[in-house]
Amino acid sequence: MPEGNSTSPVQVKPKKPRRKAVKKKIDKSPFKLSENLAAKPAMPKADFKVGQNLLVKKRDPKELYRRLAVSFAVLTAVLLGAVWFFTFAKVKIVIISAKEKIADSLSVEIINQANRSGASPAQIAGVVKSVPVEETKTFASSGREVLGEEVVGRVTIVNNYIKNQPLVATTRLLSAGNKLFRLKNTVNVPAGGQVVAEVYADQAKPEMAIGPSKFTIPGLWAGIQDKIYAQSNQAMEYSEKIKYTIQQSDLDNAVKELKNNLLANAGKQLGQAYGEYSQRLYQVDNNSISQEVQGKVGEEKRNFTIKMKAMVTLVAFNDEEIFNQAKTKLAATLADDKQIAEFTKQNLAYSLAKVDLSQGLAEVKVIFEAKATLKDSAKVIKKDSLAGMNYEQLKAYLNSLPEVAGYEINFLPAFIKKAPNLVDRIEVEIRK
Repeated sequence: MPEGNSTSPVQVKPKKPRRKAVKKKIDKSPFKLSENLAAKPAMPKADFKVGQNLLVKKRDPKELYRRLAVSFAVLTAVLLGAVWFFTFAKVKIVIISAKEKIADSLSVEIINQANRSGASPAQIAGVVKSVPVEETKTFASSGREVLGEEVVGRVTIVNNYIKNQPLVATTRLLSAGNKLFRLKNTVNVPAGGQVVAEVYADQAKPEMAIGPSKFTIPGLWAGIQDKIYAQSNQAMEYSEKIKYTIQQSDLDNAVKELKNNLLANAGKQLGQAYGEYSQRLYQVDNNSISQEVQGKVGEEKRNFTIKMKAMVTLVAFNDEEIFNQAKTKLAATLADDKQIAEFTKQNLAYSLAKVDLSQGLAEVKVIFEAKATLKDSAKVIKKDSLAGMNYEQLKAYLNSLPEVAGYEINFLPAFIKKAPNLVDRIEVEIRK
Protein backbone atom coordinates (compact mmCIF):
# COMPACT_ATOMS: atom_id res chain seq x y z
CA MET A 1 0.00 0.00 0.00
CA PRO A 2 1.54 3.60 -0.87
CA GLU A 3 3.01 5.51 2.05
CA GLY A 4 1.23 8.77 1.15
CA ASN A 5 -2.29 7.58 1.89
CA SER A 6 -2.64 7.56 5.58
CA THR A 7 -6.38 7.08 5.85
CA SER A 8 -7.82 3.62 6.80
CA PRO A 9 -9.89 1.88 4.23
CA VAL A 10 -13.76 1.77 4.71
CA GLN A 11 -15.17 -1.72 5.58
CA VAL A 12 -18.27 -2.57 3.56
CA LYS A 13 -20.67 -5.19 5.06
CA PRO A 14 -21.42 -7.73 2.44
CA LYS A 15 -25.09 -8.24 1.48
CA LYS A 16 -26.77 -11.48 2.31
CA PRO A 17 -27.91 -13.38 -0.68
CA ARG A 18 -31.70 -13.33 -1.15
CA ARG A 19 -33.50 -16.64 -0.75
CA LYS A 20 -35.63 -17.69 -3.58
CA ALA A 21 -39.24 -17.96 -2.49
CA VAL A 22 -40.43 -21.55 -2.77
CA LYS A 23 -44.18 -22.18 -2.92
CA LYS A 24 -44.97 -25.15 -0.70
CA LYS A 25 -47.31 -27.59 -2.28
CA ILE A 26 -50.30 -28.48 -0.04
CA ASP A 27 -51.58 -32.03 -0.27
CA LYS A 28 -55.36 -31.77 -0.36
CA SER A 29 -55.85 -35.53 -0.09
CA PRO A 30 -58.22 -36.46 2.74
CA PHE A 31 -55.85 -39.19 3.77
CA LYS A 32 -53.17 -36.67 4.58
CA LEU A 33 -55.41 -34.24 6.36
CA SER A 34 -54.00 -34.95 9.80
CA GLU A 35 -50.45 -34.50 8.54
CA ASN A 36 -51.29 -31.20 6.88
CA LEU A 37 -52.89 -29.95 10.02
CA ALA A 38 -49.87 -30.95 12.00
CA ALA A 39 -47.57 -29.11 9.63
CA LYS A 40 -49.48 -25.84 9.92
CA PRO A 41 -48.76 -23.44 12.73
CA ALA A 42 -51.26 -23.34 15.60
CA MET A 43 -54.45 -21.68 14.58
CA PRO A 44 -56.41 -19.25 16.65
CA LYS A 45 -59.13 -20.71 18.88
CA ALA A 46 -61.95 -19.38 16.80
CA ASP A 47 -60.45 -20.81 13.66
CA PHE A 48 -60.18 -24.30 15.33
CA LYS A 49 -63.94 -24.40 16.01
CA VAL A 50 -64.58 -23.68 12.42
CA GLY A 51 -62.39 -26.67 11.54
CA GLN A 52 -64.41 -28.96 13.78
CA ASN A 53 -67.66 -28.02 12.10
CA LEU A 54 -66.14 -29.23 8.94
CA LEU A 55 -65.78 -32.78 10.41
CA VAL A 56 -69.01 -33.20 12.57
CA LYS A 57 -72.43 -32.97 10.96
CA LYS A 58 -74.65 -30.53 12.71
CA ARG A 59 -77.91 -32.17 14.16
CA ASP A 60 -81.38 -31.16 13.02
CA PRO A 61 -83.42 -29.57 15.89
CA LYS A 62 -86.65 -31.17 14.60
CA GLU A 63 -85.17 -34.68 15.02
CA LEU A 64 -84.19 -33.87 18.59
CA TYR A 65 -87.67 -32.60 19.41
CA ARG A 66 -89.21 -35.70 17.84
CA ARG A 67 -87.09 -38.03 19.98
CA LEU A 68 -87.92 -36.11 23.12
CA ALA A 69 -91.64 -36.32 22.31
CA VAL A 70 -91.51 -40.08 21.74
CA SER A 71 -89.63 -40.64 25.01
CA PHE A 72 -92.14 -38.52 26.88
CA ALA A 73 -95.06 -40.46 25.34
CA VAL A 74 -93.51 -43.83 26.32
CA LEU A 75 -92.91 -42.70 29.89
CA THR A 76 -96.46 -41.36 30.07
CA ALA A 77 -97.88 -44.68 28.80
CA VAL A 78 -95.85 -46.63 31.35
CA LEU A 79 -97.02 -44.32 34.11
CA LEU A 80 -100.65 -44.58 33.00
CA GLY A 81 -100.33 -48.41 32.80
CA ALA A 82 -98.99 -48.51 36.34
CA VAL A 83 -101.79 -46.25 37.53
CA TRP A 84 -104.38 -48.39 35.70
CA PHE A 85 -102.96 -51.63 37.15
CA PHE A 86 -103.07 -50.38 40.73
CA THR A 87 -106.52 -48.86 40.17
CA PHE A 88 -108.37 -51.53 38.19
CA ALA A 89 -106.43 -54.84 38.45
CA LYS A 90 -107.99 -57.25 40.95
CA VAL A 91 -108.43 -60.91 41.77
CA LYS A 92 -111.59 -62.62 43.00
CA ILE A 93 -111.27 -65.92 44.87
CA VAL A 94 -114.42 -67.98 45.34
CA ILE A 95 -114.05 -70.46 48.20
CA ILE A 96 -116.21 -73.60 48.32
CA SER A 97 -116.33 -74.39 52.01
CA ALA A 98 -115.71 -77.95 53.17
CA LYS A 99 -118.46 -79.57 55.23
CA GLU A 100 -117.14 -80.95 58.49
CA LYS A 101 -118.95 -83.77 60.29
CA ILE A 102 -119.62 -83.13 63.95
CA ALA A 103 -121.32 -85.51 66.38
CA ASP A 104 -122.52 -85.34 69.95
CA SER A 105 -125.08 -86.87 72.31
CA LEU A 106 -127.31 -86.00 75.23
CA SER A 107 -129.70 -87.70 77.65
CA VAL A 108 -133.27 -86.61 78.26
CA GLU A 109 -135.84 -87.79 80.80
CA ILE A 110 -139.37 -88.63 79.70
CA ILE A 111 -142.12 -88.52 82.32
CA ASN A 112 -145.52 -90.15 81.94
CA GLN A 113 -148.39 -87.70 81.33
CA ALA A 114 -150.17 -88.90 84.50
CA ASN A 115 -147.21 -87.67 86.59
CA ARG A 116 -146.85 -84.39 84.70
CA SER A 117 -147.85 -82.26 87.67
CA GLY A 118 -144.62 -83.18 89.43
CA ALA A 119 -142.39 -82.84 86.36
CA SER A 120 -139.27 -80.65 86.41
CA PRO A 121 -138.50 -78.12 83.62
CA ALA A 122 -135.82 -80.46 82.27
CA GLN A 123 -138.26 -83.36 81.87
CA ILE A 124 -140.34 -83.95 78.73
CA ALA A 125 -143.93 -85.12 79.10
CA GLY A 126 -144.96 -88.23 77.19
CA VAL A 127 -146.05 -91.82 77.70
CA VAL A 128 -144.17 -94.39 79.78
CA LYS A 129 -146.14 -97.61 80.21
CA SER A 130 -146.19 -101.37 79.66
CA VAL A 131 -148.55 -102.97 77.13
CA PRO A 132 -149.23 -106.69 76.30
CA VAL A 133 -148.50 -107.99 72.79
CA GLU A 134 -148.49 -111.43 71.18
CA GLU A 135 -147.20 -113.00 67.95
CA THR A 136 -147.74 -116.39 66.27
CA LYS A 137 -145.68 -117.82 63.43
CA THR A 138 -144.90 -121.16 61.74
CA PHE A 139 -141.27 -122.15 61.11
CA ALA A 140 -139.59 -124.88 59.03
CA SER A 141 -137.51 -127.62 60.68
CA SER A 142 -133.88 -127.68 59.60
CA GLY A 143 -133.17 -131.34 60.49
CA ARG A 144 -133.08 -133.05 57.09
CA GLU A 145 -132.32 -136.66 56.14
CA VAL A 146 -132.64 -137.90 52.55
CA LEU A 147 -134.38 -141.29 52.57
CA GLY A 148 -134.65 -141.72 48.82
CA GLU A 149 -135.37 -140.17 45.43
CA GLU A 150 -138.18 -140.62 42.95
CA VAL A 151 -139.38 -139.42 39.57
CA VAL A 152 -143.13 -139.67 39.22
CA GLY A 153 -145.86 -138.53 36.87
CA ARG A 154 -149.10 -139.48 35.12
CA VAL A 155 -149.81 -141.00 31.71
CA THR A 156 -152.97 -141.80 29.73
CA ILE A 157 -153.04 -145.40 28.48
CA VAL A 158 -154.90 -145.66 25.17
CA ASN A 159 -156.47 -148.97 23.97
CA ASN A 160 -157.47 -148.99 20.28
CA TYR A 161 -157.63 -152.78 20.20
CA ILE A 162 -160.83 -154.94 20.16
CA LYS A 163 -160.19 -156.45 23.59
CA ASN A 164 -159.72 -155.09 27.06
CA GLN A 165 -156.11 -154.93 28.15
CA PRO A 166 -155.18 -155.54 31.81
CA LEU A 167 -151.78 -154.21 32.89
CA VAL A 168 -150.26 -155.17 36.24
CA ALA A 169 -148.23 -152.90 38.55
CA THR A 170 -144.57 -152.43 37.48
CA THR A 171 -145.53 -152.88 33.80
CA ARG A 172 -142.78 -151.24 31.76
CA LEU A 173 -143.36 -148.09 29.72
CA LEU A 174 -140.61 -146.97 27.34
CA SER A 175 -140.45 -143.31 26.26
CA ALA A 176 -139.44 -142.15 22.80
CA GLY A 177 -136.01 -141.31 24.28
CA ASN A 178 -135.66 -144.85 25.75
CA LYS A 179 -136.36 -143.69 29.33
CA LEU A 180 -137.90 -146.57 31.28
CA PHE A 181 -140.89 -146.00 33.58
CA ARG A 182 -143.24 -148.43 35.37
CA LEU A 183 -146.89 -148.47 36.36
CA LYS A 184 -147.45 -147.80 40.03
CA ASN A 185 -150.76 -149.70 40.22
CA THR A 186 -152.61 -152.41 38.20
CA VAL A 187 -155.05 -151.06 35.65
CA ASN A 188 -157.51 -152.54 33.12
CA VAL A 189 -157.80 -150.56 29.92
CA PRO A 190 -161.16 -151.17 28.14
CA ALA A 191 -161.28 -151.84 24.40
CA GLY A 192 -161.61 -148.60 22.52
CA GLY A 193 -161.08 -146.66 25.75
CA GLN A 194 -158.32 -145.09 27.86
CA VAL A 195 -157.22 -144.91 31.51
CA VAL A 196 -155.11 -142.40 33.49
CA ALA A 197 -152.41 -144.13 35.53
CA GLU A 198 -149.55 -143.10 37.83
CA VAL A 199 -145.99 -144.03 36.80
CA TYR A 200 -142.49 -143.80 38.27
CA ALA A 201 -138.98 -143.92 36.81
CA ASP A 202 -137.18 -147.22 36.91
CA GLN A 203 -134.08 -145.29 38.07
CA ALA A 204 -134.71 -142.20 40.19
CA LYS A 205 -132.38 -139.60 38.71
CA PRO A 206 -132.87 -135.90 37.95
CA GLU A 207 -132.40 -136.54 34.20
CA MET A 208 -135.46 -138.83 34.24
CA ALA A 209 -137.73 -135.81 34.73
CA ILE A 210 -138.62 -135.74 31.01
CA GLY A 211 -141.27 -133.65 29.32
CA PRO A 212 -144.48 -134.83 27.63
CA SER A 213 -143.78 -137.99 25.58
CA LYS A 214 -145.32 -141.10 23.95
CA PHE A 215 -144.62 -144.47 25.60
CA THR A 216 -144.67 -147.96 24.14
CA ILE A 217 -145.41 -151.03 26.26
CA PRO A 218 -142.59 -153.53 25.49
CA GLY A 219 -144.36 -156.39 27.34
CA LEU A 220 -147.22 -156.52 24.81
CA TRP A 221 -147.24 -158.50 21.57
CA ALA A 222 -145.42 -156.45 18.95
CA GLY A 223 -148.46 -156.59 16.66
CA ILE A 224 -150.63 -154.53 19.02
CA GLN A 225 -148.04 -152.13 20.48
CA ASP A 226 -149.12 -149.47 18.01
CA LYS A 227 -152.74 -149.86 19.20
CA ILE A 228 -152.13 -149.97 22.94
CA TYR A 229 -149.73 -147.25 24.17
CA ALA A 230 -149.38 -144.45 26.75
CA GLN A 231 -149.13 -140.67 26.40
CA SER A 232 -148.03 -138.07 29.01
CA ASN A 233 -149.26 -134.48 28.83
CA GLN A 234 -147.06 -133.03 31.63
CA ALA A 235 -143.40 -133.37 32.60
CA MET A 236 -142.30 -135.96 35.11
CA GLU A 237 -141.28 -134.60 38.51
CA TYR A 238 -138.06 -135.37 40.35
CA SER A 239 -138.19 -135.25 44.16
CA GLU A 240 -136.39 -136.50 47.22
CA LYS A 241 -137.93 -138.39 50.09
CA ILE A 242 -136.75 -136.43 53.12
CA LYS A 243 -137.19 -136.90 56.82
CA TYR A 244 -137.48 -133.55 58.70
CA THR A 245 -136.83 -133.16 62.43
CA ILE A 246 -136.96 -130.18 64.81
CA GLN A 247 -133.52 -128.99 65.98
CA GLN A 248 -132.67 -126.95 69.09
CA SER A 249 -131.32 -124.20 66.85
CA ASP A 250 -134.74 -124.06 65.14
CA LEU A 251 -136.40 -123.20 68.43
CA ASP A 252 -133.72 -120.69 69.45
CA ASN A 253 -133.85 -118.81 66.13
CA ALA A 254 -137.65 -118.90 66.12
CA VAL A 255 -137.85 -117.37 69.63
CA LYS A 256 -135.34 -114.66 68.68
CA GLU A 257 -137.28 -113.79 65.54
CA LEU A 258 -140.57 -113.69 67.40
CA LYS A 259 -139.13 -111.22 69.91
CA ASN A 260 -138.27 -108.89 67.05
CA ASN A 261 -141.69 -109.46 65.57
CA LEU A 262 -143.23 -108.53 68.91
CA LEU A 263 -141.63 -105.09 68.64
CA ALA A 264 -142.81 -104.70 65.06
CA ASN A 265 -146.26 -105.90 66.02
CA ALA A 266 -146.30 -103.47 68.96
CA GLY A 267 -145.43 -100.66 66.57
CA LYS A 268 -148.37 -101.58 64.35
CA GLN A 269 -150.81 -102.03 67.23
CA LEU A 270 -149.78 -98.94 69.19
CA GLY A 271 -148.77 -96.64 66.33
CA GLN A 272 -152.32 -95.48 65.69
CA ALA A 273 -153.27 -95.34 69.38
CA TYR A 274 -150.35 -92.99 70.15
CA GLY A 275 -150.00 -91.34 66.75
CA GLU A 276 -149.88 -87.82 68.25
CA TYR A 277 -146.30 -88.49 69.39
CA SER A 278 -143.51 -88.16 66.81
CA GLN A 279 -141.25 -90.68 68.54
CA ARG A 280 -142.18 -94.10 69.97
CA LEU A 281 -139.66 -96.51 71.50
CA TYR A 282 -140.38 -100.12 72.46
CA GLN A 283 -138.56 -102.58 74.68
CA VAL A 284 -139.55 -106.20 75.36
CA ASP A 285 -139.58 -107.30 78.98
CA ASN A 286 -137.72 -110.61 78.72
CA ASN A 287 -139.02 -111.73 82.11
CA SER A 288 -142.59 -111.55 80.87
CA ILE A 289 -142.15 -113.72 77.75
CA SER A 290 -144.25 -116.87 77.53
CA GLN A 291 -144.39 -119.21 74.54
CA GLU A 292 -146.28 -122.22 73.24
CA VAL A 293 -144.41 -124.53 70.84
CA GLN A 294 -146.29 -127.09 68.77
CA GLY A 295 -143.37 -129.49 68.55
CA LYS A 296 -140.23 -130.50 70.41
CA VAL A 297 -136.56 -131.10 69.71
CA GLY A 298 -135.98 -134.32 67.72
CA GLU A 299 -139.60 -134.68 66.67
CA GLU A 300 -140.08 -135.74 63.05
CA LYS A 301 -141.94 -132.75 61.75
CA ARG A 302 -141.47 -130.57 58.70
CA ASN A 303 -142.94 -127.43 60.31
CA PHE A 304 -143.69 -126.24 63.82
CA THR A 305 -145.61 -123.25 65.23
CA ILE A 306 -144.77 -120.96 68.16
CA LYS A 307 -147.11 -118.54 69.89
CA MET A 308 -145.40 -115.91 72.05
CA LYS A 309 -146.77 -113.39 74.51
CA ALA A 310 -144.87 -110.63 76.29
CA MET A 311 -145.14 -107.23 77.94
CA VAL A 312 -143.60 -104.40 75.92
CA THR A 313 -142.49 -101.10 77.47
CA LEU A 314 -143.72 -98.13 75.44
CA VAL A 315 -142.04 -94.72 75.66
CA ALA A 316 -143.64 -92.05 73.44
CA PHE A 317 -142.78 -88.33 73.20
CA ASN A 318 -142.46 -85.38 70.82
CA ASP A 319 -138.96 -84.51 69.62
CA GLU A 320 -139.19 -80.76 68.88
CA GLU A 321 -137.71 -79.72 72.21
CA ILE A 322 -135.02 -82.41 72.02
CA PHE A 323 -134.07 -81.24 68.53
CA ASN A 324 -133.63 -77.68 69.77
CA GLN A 325 -131.49 -78.86 72.68
CA ALA A 326 -129.27 -80.86 70.34
CA LYS A 327 -128.92 -77.93 67.94
CA THR A 328 -127.93 -75.60 70.77
CA LYS A 329 -125.35 -78.06 72.04
CA LEU A 330 -123.80 -78.48 68.60
CA ALA A 331 -123.60 -74.72 68.05
CA ALA A 332 -121.80 -74.28 71.37
CA THR A 333 -119.01 -76.64 70.26
CA LEU A 334 -118.32 -74.83 66.98
CA ALA A 335 -115.56 -72.29 66.39
CA ASP A 336 -116.57 -68.66 65.95
CA ASP A 337 -116.03 -68.75 62.19
CA LYS A 338 -118.22 -71.85 61.60
CA GLN A 339 -121.94 -72.55 61.53
CA ILE A 340 -124.27 -75.55 61.22
CA ALA A 341 -124.99 -76.29 57.56
CA GLU A 342 -127.01 -79.53 57.65
CA PHE A 343 -129.01 -80.74 60.63
CA THR A 344 -132.56 -82.11 60.72
CA LYS A 345 -134.65 -84.29 63.00
CA GLN A 346 -133.71 -87.26 60.85
CA ASN A 347 -130.13 -86.87 62.15
CA LEU A 348 -131.26 -87.83 65.67
CA ALA A 349 -131.17 -91.47 66.85
CA TYR A 350 -132.94 -92.54 70.06
CA SER A 351 -132.48 -95.50 72.38
CA LEU A 352 -133.86 -96.43 75.80
CA ALA A 353 -131.19 -96.26 78.49
CA LYS A 354 -133.30 -96.85 81.60
CA VAL A 355 -136.98 -97.28 82.46
CA ASP A 356 -138.78 -97.05 85.82
CA LEU A 357 -142.42 -98.04 85.26
CA SER A 358 -143.33 -97.55 88.92
CA GLN A 359 -142.28 -93.88 88.72
CA GLY A 360 -143.39 -93.44 85.12
CA LEU A 361 -139.91 -92.29 84.09
CA ALA A 362 -137.64 -93.23 81.20
CA GLU A 363 -134.14 -92.08 80.32
CA VAL A 364 -133.59 -91.70 76.57
CA LYS A 365 -130.16 -91.39 75.00
CA VAL A 366 -129.98 -89.22 71.90
CA ILE A 367 -127.09 -89.46 69.42
CA PHE A 368 -126.94 -86.90 66.64
CA GLU A 369 -124.70 -85.83 63.79
CA ALA A 370 -124.53 -82.64 61.71
CA LYS A 371 -122.36 -80.92 59.13
CA ALA A 372 -120.70 -77.56 59.77
CA THR A 373 -119.31 -75.05 57.30
CA LEU A 374 -117.59 -71.65 57.29
CA LYS A 375 -119.56 -68.50 57.92
CA ASP A 376 -119.71 -65.85 55.20
CA SER A 377 -117.67 -63.57 57.43
CA ALA A 378 -115.01 -66.17 58.19
CA LYS A 379 -111.41 -64.96 58.00
CA VAL A 380 -109.91 -68.31 57.15
CA ILE A 381 -107.99 -66.66 54.29
CA LYS A 382 -105.67 -63.76 55.11
CA LYS A 383 -105.59 -61.30 52.23
CA ASP A 384 -102.16 -60.07 53.30
CA SER A 385 -100.80 -63.53 52.56
CA LEU A 386 -102.22 -63.47 49.02
CA ALA A 387 -100.82 -60.10 47.94
CA GLY A 388 -98.39 -60.42 45.03
CA MET A 389 -98.86 -64.19 44.62
CA ASN A 390 -98.99 -65.68 41.14
CA TYR A 391 -101.52 -68.31 40.04
CA GLU A 392 -99.46 -71.33 41.09
CA GLN A 393 -98.69 -69.83 44.50
CA LEU A 394 -102.37 -69.08 45.09
CA LYS A 395 -103.29 -72.69 44.25
CA ALA A 396 -100.66 -74.09 46.61
CA TYR A 397 -101.85 -71.81 49.42
CA LEU A 398 -105.55 -72.67 49.00
CA ASN A 399 -104.84 -76.41 48.72
CA SER A 400 -103.12 -76.27 52.10
CA LEU A 401 -106.30 -75.10 53.89
CA PRO A 402 -108.43 -77.98 55.29
CA GLU A 403 -111.50 -75.73 55.44
CA VAL A 404 -111.43 -75.32 51.63
CA ALA A 405 -113.09 -78.05 49.56
CA GLY A 406 -112.68 -76.22 46.26
CA TYR A 407 -112.03 -72.77 44.81
CA GLU A 408 -112.12 -70.54 41.75
CA ILE A 409 -109.50 -67.90 40.96
CA ASN A 410 -110.57 -65.12 38.60
CA PHE A 411 -108.07 -62.42 37.56
CA LEU A 412 -109.07 -59.06 36.10
CA PRO A 413 -107.76 -58.61 33.51
CA ALA A 414 -107.40 -62.33 32.78
CA PHE A 415 -103.89 -62.14 31.32
CA ILE A 416 -102.24 -60.78 34.47
CA LYS A 417 -102.24 -64.04 36.50
CA LYS A 418 -100.95 -62.30 39.58
CA ALA A 419 -102.68 -60.97 42.68
CA PRO A 420 -102.37 -57.20 43.24
CA ASN A 421 -100.15 -55.94 46.01
CA LEU A 422 -103.00 -53.84 47.36
CA VAL A 423 -105.16 -55.87 49.78
CA ASP A 424 -108.32 -53.94 48.92
CA ARG A 425 -108.03 -55.23 45.33
CA ILE A 426 -108.32 -58.84 46.55
CA GLU A 427 -111.89 -60.15 46.94
CA VAL A 428 -112.74 -63.39 48.76
CA GLU A 429 -116.21 -64.97 48.54
CA ILE A 430 -117.33 -68.05 50.52
CA ARG A 431 -119.91 -70.41 49.03
CA LYS A 432 -121.65 -73.20 50.92
